Amino acid sequence: MHSYQKETALTKPRVVIVGGGFGGLYAARALAGAPVSVTLIDKRNYRLFRPLLYQVGTGLLSADEISGPLRSGRCLASGTS
Repeated sequence: MHSYQKETALTKPRVVIVGGGFGGLYAARALAGAPVSVTLIDKRNYRLFRPLLYQVGTGLLSADEISGPLRSGRCLASGTS
Protein backbone atom coordinates (compact mmCIF):
# COMPACT_ATOMS: atom_id res chain seq x y z
CA MET A 1 0.00 0.00 0.00
CA HIS A 2 1.41 3.37 -0.99
CA SER A 3 1.67 6.21 1.52
CA TYR A 4 -1.06 8.12 -0.36
CA GLN A 5 -3.45 5.18 0.00
CA LYS A 6 -2.64 4.85 3.71
CA GLU A 7 -3.20 8.55 4.25
CA THR A 8 -6.51 8.49 2.35
CA ALA A 9 -7.68 5.43 4.30
CA LEU A 10 -6.89 7.15 7.58
CA THR A 11 -8.53 10.46 6.71
CA LYS A 12 -11.78 9.15 5.21
CA PRO A 13 -14.74 8.91 7.59
CA ARG A 14 -15.46 5.37 8.72
CA VAL A 15 -18.87 3.72 8.65
CA VAL A 16 -19.39 0.46 10.53
CA ILE A 17 -22.43 -1.60 9.54
CA VAL A 18 -23.41 -4.29 12.04
CA GLY A 19 -25.23 -7.17 10.38
CA GLY A 20 -25.14 -8.60 6.87
CA GLY A 21 -28.91 -8.88 6.48
CA PHE A 22 -31.08 -6.95 4.06
CA GLY A 23 -30.55 -3.63 5.85
CA GLY A 24 -26.80 -4.05 6.17
CA LEU A 25 -26.35 -5.04 2.54
CA TYR A 26 -28.53 -2.20 1.26
CA ALA A 27 -26.63 0.28 3.41
CA ALA A 28 -23.30 -1.04 2.11
CA ARG A 29 -24.59 -0.83 -1.46
CA ALA A 30 -25.80 2.75 -0.92
CA LEU A 31 -22.41 3.78 0.50
CA ALA A 32 -20.37 2.02 -2.20
CA GLY A 33 -19.71 5.24 -4.13
CA ALA A 34 -19.48 7.55 -1.13
CA PRO A 35 -16.11 8.90 0.07
CA VAL A 36 -16.18 6.77 3.23
CA SER A 37 -14.47 3.62 4.46
CA VAL A 38 -17.19 0.96 4.99
CA THR A 39 -16.77 -2.01 7.34
CA LEU A 40 -19.48 -4.69 7.42
CA ILE A 41 -19.54 -6.87 10.55
CA ASP A 42 -21.56 -10.07 10.71
CA LYS A 43 -21.27 -13.26 12.75
CA ARG A 44 -21.13 -15.28 9.52
CA ASN A 45 -19.02 -14.64 6.43
CA TYR A 46 -21.82 -15.63 4.04
CA ARG A 47 -25.32 -14.49 3.14
CA LEU A 48 -28.15 -17.02 3.09
CA PHE A 49 -31.51 -16.09 1.56
CA ARG A 50 -33.69 -18.21 3.85
CA PRO A 51 -37.07 -17.76 2.10
CA LEU A 52 -35.80 -19.98 -0.73
CA LEU A 53 -34.28 -22.64 1.53
CA TYR A 54 -37.24 -25.00 1.02
CA GLN A 55 -36.59 -24.99 -2.74
CA VAL A 56 -33.09 -26.34 -2.10
CA GLY A 57 -34.67 -29.13 -0.06
CA THR A 58 -37.02 -30.02 -2.90
CA GLY A 59 -34.26 -29.91 -5.52
CA LEU A 60 -35.56 -26.89 -7.46
CA LEU A 61 -32.52 -24.75 -6.61
CA SER A 62 -28.95 -25.52 -5.68
CA ALA A 63 -27.48 -24.25 -2.42
CA ASP A 64 -25.11 -21.85 -4.19
CA GLU A 65 -28.08 -20.08 -5.80
CA ILE A 66 -29.40 -18.87 -2.44
CA SER A 67 -26.13 -18.22 -0.62
CA GLY A 68 -22.83 -16.55 -1.21
CA PRO A 69 -19.87 -14.99 0.58
CA LEU A 70 -20.39 -11.45 1.86
CA ARG A 71 -16.89 -10.42 0.87
CA SER A 72 -17.35 -11.27 -2.82
CA GLY A 73 -19.81 -8.47 -3.47
CA ARG A 74 -22.09 -10.86 -5.30
CA CYS A 75 -24.58 -10.37 -2.49
CA LEU A 76 -24.52 -6.66 -3.15
CA ALA A 77 -24.92 -7.00 -6.91
CA SER A 78 -28.09 -9.10 -6.92
CA GLY A 79 -31.24 -8.24 -5.09
CA THR A 80 -32.01 -11.68 -3.68
CA SER A 81 -28.79 -13.25 -2.45
